Amino acid sequence: MTRKTWIVIGCCITFAVMLCAVAYAEKGEKECSLSAAAQAAVKALFPNGVIEKCKIEEESVKVTEATLKDNGKEAEVTLADDGTVAEVTTAEDINALPDAVAKTLKAQGAEVKEVKKGVTYAQLKLVKLDTPITVYEAEIIKDGKKIEIEIAADGKIIEQQEKKCDKEKDDDDKKKDDDDEKGEHEKD
Repeated sequence: MTRKTWIVIGCCITFAVMLCAVAYAEKGEKECSLSAAAQAAVKALFPNGVIEKCKIEEESVKVTEATLKDNGKEAEVTLADDGTVAEVTTAEDINALPDAVAKTLKAQGAEVKEVKKGVTYAQLKLVKLDTPITVYEAEIIKDGKKIEIEIAADGKIIEQQEKKCDKEKDDDDKKKDDDDEKGEHEKD
């Protein structure tokens, strides 16, 4: 075979591998079906709306994990910026465990290398608001910098983050966002 033929074959194989990778990545999204209560809530907001697709979104709260030593004993504290302690994990002395825990470990018939104790003080919970909060998010470019900005309905700036502006990256991100929107609107 000629060199051109090998190049064409190589390009075809590379293209096929990339297509498979994209298809596999899209299957990694968590699909869902809405419960009757969730469907009713959507219909209350959009009476004429037709639900075409849904996917599970995972949101998180910003928490910080502090690792420390207290009188030689290791500990980790997970807490929110407002000081709310979510969880405390400490290294425990194997000989000072509660009887029930010690018996369960002994029943395993294995050498215990380390025991940690975790105590949960707070958990994330959805709370229905009496009055909905409306926030607008925008991306702007100013002085060669990309700025992501959150604005309250009254016009007050809630948060803004500056990012280095990369024209090609912005174009790629816009195309990806457009493609994502098209994909979300397609029926399963």
